[in-house]
Amino acid sequence: MVMSMRSIFVRKYHQSGRLFALVASALLLLTFASGASAAITVTDMKGRQVSLPKPAQRLVIDDGRMIIALGFLTDDPVSMIAAWPHDIDRFGRELYADYQKRFPQIDTLPKSTSNAQDMAVEQVLAGHPDAVVLSVFSHPAEEQLKQLEKAGIPVIFVDFVTSPLKNTDISLQILGAITGREQQAQRVVALRQQHRALIAQRVQDVAVSDKPSVFLEPHASTQEACCNSPGGAGIGTFIDFAGARNIGDILKGKPSGQLGTEYILASKPDVYIATGGEYMKSRGGLLVGPRFDAQTTNLSLQQLLERPGFSALPAAQHHAVHGFSQQLFNSPLDILALELIAKWSHPKRLADLDTEATRRSLNALSAVPLSGLYWTE
Repeated sequence: MVMSMRSIFVRKYHQSGRLFALVASALLLLTFASGASAAITVTDMKGRQVSLPKPAQRLVIDDGRMIIALGFLTDDPVSMIAAWPHDIDRFGRELYADYQKRFPQIDTLPKSTSNAQDMAVEQVLAGHPDAVVLSVFSHPAEEQLKQLEKAGIPVIFVDFVTSPLKNTDISLQILGAITGREQQAQRVVALRQQHRALIAQRVQDVAVSDKPSVFLEPHASTQEACCNSPGGAGIGTFIDFAGARNIGDILKGKPSGQLGTEYILASKPDVYIATGGEYMKSRGGLLVGPRFDAQTTNLSLQQLLERPGFSALPAAQHHAVHGFSQQLFNSPLDILALELIAKWSHPKRLADLDTEATRRSLNALSAVPLSGLYWTE
């Protein structure tokens, strides 16, 4: 018997006294038997060692956005889906339309429960998957996991949402390992590492007193209670990494929450960033995406500033008002969001940072290129 050991190595960046584990070891052990398929063992995002007899070709996923990650691993990610939750608004209607145009069979994929619901084991079994990939914050019952294990279906947990700076690359590598596409995964991870390293290098010497204050408002709306904000976890870590101060830090370790108008106005943010998309059309929110032109996007952004007190914010006074699509989060595409936050926070330090060029680099590796207006200029 011939044995081969492959490992995903730990790589860490040190910035301002903090240690960022951007790529951690998943200790992938692949054992090859003469004339047999490779057996694969991975350590998933819950620290569970999971084994597959061979690379998975069909997956059940509990978040439609995972197909974006799969699109970096194969030219036909739709063919890899045995069942999925079909949560189009999470996925993004514009992006879904691009997948639909390229892969019409996406509309016929079997349905399964999302990570916001209780798992339906019957739906999983009906899809006859080689593996089930769940979000780390999903909570299937132990009995359900045992049912799947008894049926010979391994369950792997990944994370593109709760700790994106730490876990997105690792999760992409896990997906690459269980599908036999490690090289494809590593290409994307290497690109993302390179771009993060550039940002870290440019902002490493920003003094605490010089950090601009940023108000990032997800799902920004003129019709709903003000105002959504990331906290000190989740996407809030993007602001910190970008060498800025998140006014939502008041939410402490929470990934997100609500900030009162009075607090926002008193915080006097230097930079205001709204997120939205086509799904905000009926909610008086930021309209950004391939189906909107720049004039429509800018008008919706201006309407957000017409809320009481917003036009007097330093960000509005100094024209540091921006927006991008919510669909840039929760997948490997989030490197674009990180670059935008960094560039808008430090326009002089990062004047030469070309996010459009980064998009082209990602598009060259993706089955479905990201096209259209996804952020304000």
